[in-house]
Order: sequence, then structure tokens, then C-alpha cells
Amino acid sequence: MQHRTRVTQAPSAAQRREISILLWNTWLLPGLLSDNNAHNRASEIPAHIVSHDIILLNEAFSHKSLIIDALRSTHPYVATLPRRCWFWPLFDSGLVVLSRYAILEVRRTRFGKRRRWDLFAGKGSVGVRVDLSRRYKPEETTERRSVTRRPMLTGNADYDDTEDSYSDTESESDEEEEIFPPKTIDIYNTHMQAGNSRGEHKARHAQSVQLGQFIAQNSFRASAVILGGDLNMGPILESVHYADDQDAKERVKAYGMLKEESGLDDVKVLVEGKGGDINRFMTRGVRVVKVEYPGVPVVKKGKGKGNKLSDSDMVVLRVRV
Repeated sequence: MQHRTRVTQAPSAAQRREISILLWNTWLLPGLLSDNNAHNRASEIPAHIVSHDIILLNEAFSHKSLIIDALRSTHPYVATLPRRCWFWPLFDSGLVVLSRYAILEVRRTRFGKRRRWDLFAGKGSVGVRVDLSRRYKPEETTERRSVTRRPMLTGNADYDDTEDSYSDTESESDEEEEIFPPKTIDIYNTHMQAGNSRGEHKARHAQSVQLGQFIAQNSFRASAVILGGDLNMGPILESVHYADDQDAKERVKAYGMLKEESGLDDVKVLVEGKGGDINRFMTRGVRVVKVEYPGVPVVKKGKGKGNKLSDSDMVVLRVRV
């Protein structure tokens, strides 16, 4: 029987696909730098994030391979930002991107200015171009398709960091297959300078310009762009993370610089008490449906049972593209 392919017409504004993007600062610092329970917490994290289409993790400095491996069957496309060399800084960026949708390109930048404690981490940004017409379906590997996929540019010693593409070979089938019209979206993950000293403010300002220009240069032709991360700043003066009025003004100023340089718009948060949250999103060319703050799960068994899996909230952005 002849193989049939049905192509869906390009979606109208009312028919845009909705995707969910999870942002989470996982607090996976090694040993005594967190709660000395990072391995156990990392092993429980996948069950709480698997339902989302795109996953942006911050502070996955240790045990990230546990999360990547656990989600390989649902989110086979992975990108990270590794250290430039093996001995310094002590830690990599802690950034991880996991996707159900095919990653076509990966772009990276490492911040040129970092101060105080951030000197020990290779902070920067990792950007991916995602093809929303190609969503991975695990059942197809055994029932309908012969697919070989490679995790994308992880920068982790356990994974291949030399390839920019994957192979995708289809076998003929009698089944009718639906293929969505092509649609790409650029997604950036970052973790920016922390702290409220003069030097840390200067570093955050410099990072805002660098990151904004990085996004503008790489995504100037993109119709849809999303930035998510622990920005350590926000658009309003009120935040539980700020030390005083001057600290707030400096952070809001840096946020404005990032917004101007990148050409992205702030995603307004309507959840009470979260308007000034530093874990946040900026976008362009997407329709924001909702910003949600799921409750932080707790450790279910073993050491640390009953304690929270992270000291930061999860943030979920739902958009139509």
C-alpha cells in the first residue's frame, strides 16, 4: 500500500500550537555548597519536569547526567554550556536545555565579566533553534519509524560534543502520518551575575549588554524568540532578592539594558508576589498564554525526606507560536 502523508495547513493565529517551557534553578551545587544531598535530589527531579515540552535548568552544576539520562526517552535533544578548559572555572555554567522538539542549531556565549563568587562558575548563555514541526514520539521507534537520534551538543564528558546534527531515517509505512508545517523558535537559557556589590552591578550591566547583543545578532531573523533564566534582576523595584533601594535601581537599570539590546519584551507576571521575581522570561513573536508557579516538590524518600528539591521556584511559561 502506498505511504500517505497528510500535511496540515499553516496554522492561523487562533490555531497556533501551545508549548510549555519550564524554567528551574535546581540548586544542584555539590556537597556542602547546597544541602549535601544533591545526588538524591537530582534523581527525583525528572519526574516533576517530564510533562513540559522545553526544559531550562539553572545551577545543574552536579549530577546533570542523572536528569539527562532519565529524560532521554522523552527529551532526547540536549544542549549545555561547558567550561572552556578542564581546570578553571571550578564549575561549568550549570545550564541545561532539554527538548521534545528537534534542536537544529546550538549557540553559546560565556560572560566576559564575572565577579566574586561567580568567578568560580562558567556562567553565560546557551541558545537553541528548535523545529516545532518535529516532535519526538518514543513509540514511533518501535511501531512506525526507524529513528536514530543523538543528544545535541551537551558539552558533558558523558556525551558527544562534536556533532551539530542528528540522523533521522524513516522507513516506509502504511500508516497515515501527520506532518506539521515548519516552524522554528529560538530559545535561550542563562544564569546571570548575582550579588549587590559595586563590582557585581558592573558585571551584571556588562553581561546584559553582551547577552542582549548575542541574542540580537543570532536571532535577528527569527520570528519567535524566548529568553529564560535566573537573571538576578527584573523590571520592577520590588523584589525579595534586593538588598536596598540602590541595589534595586541598579538591577532594574541592567534589566532595561538587556531588554533594549536584545529587542525582547518583558513577560509580565500576574501571580501575586511574583512580579519582581528574578527567575523570569523575555519574549518576541509569541503569544504568552500564562505564567505559572507550581509548588516546589519535596524529597520523597531517603536523606532529606520532606525537604524541598530546590531553594528556587519552578516557573512555567505557556505560549502559542
